[in-house]
Amino acid sequence: MGADLEHQVADVAQSAGLRPGHASRLLLTAVEEGFADPGERYGTYRLTCDAAVLLGPAPARASTPEITETLRALHRDTNLATAWHVPGWRPGAGLHIDLVDVVSPRLALRLDAAQQNGDLSRTAAGRIALAFLPPQMTSTADGRPLRLCEDLARTVTSSRIAASRTSSTHSLATAVLRGDALVATLTVTGTHDQFTDDLIVQEHAVLLRRAAARCSQSRAA
Repeated sequence: MGADLEHQVADVAQSAGLRPGHASRLLLTAVEEGFADPGERYGTYRLTCDAAVLLGPAPARASTPEITETLRALHRDTNLATAWHVPGWRPGAGLHIDLVDVVSPRLALRLDAAQQNGDLSRTAAGRIALAFLPPQMTSTADGRPLRLCEDLARTVTSSRIAASRTSSTHSLATAVLRGDALVATLTVTGTHDQFTDDLIVQEHAVLLRRAAARCSQSRAA
């Protein structure tokens, strides 16, 4: 559903998996909230630019079919939101992690899976980056070093799993390596009730590491 393109109610309903009557009511609400405008043709609607906030975080880099299929397969196995990030460093910006792709039917989970907190030490993907990248890449825009505490860094590197929490979600991340070099992070995110059973959390971690290992040996990395 592109912005500024006219869409029939039936097309919107099919794309969203809704009944036409339900889709029509949602579109009327979207018009009231400024997320859609009536189209020139009867019964059509156009999404406005403001509707972009409904689509979740925008990837900073282009994905690939291999990455998307990896995320979809991991989502099917875990029923969790899945995301792929690529770490980078540049003068004047310091260490950053770029979102490449995220898979989840739920917007709230996509937003948390995107790991967009500016403090990398507070996100699972950021902790993987801080644990596995060389010291010359783990610095802020003004050159200050970024580090995990020693115990946490040791735990992350030995288990190849980092965890983080928000008020509503829990995330696990792992390293996608090429040799000893970190090339990406792979993350799963779910609600807290999906992480209450320790055995299930361990299973999520195993599936996450297996997916990352397959990626390390494929074109996805």
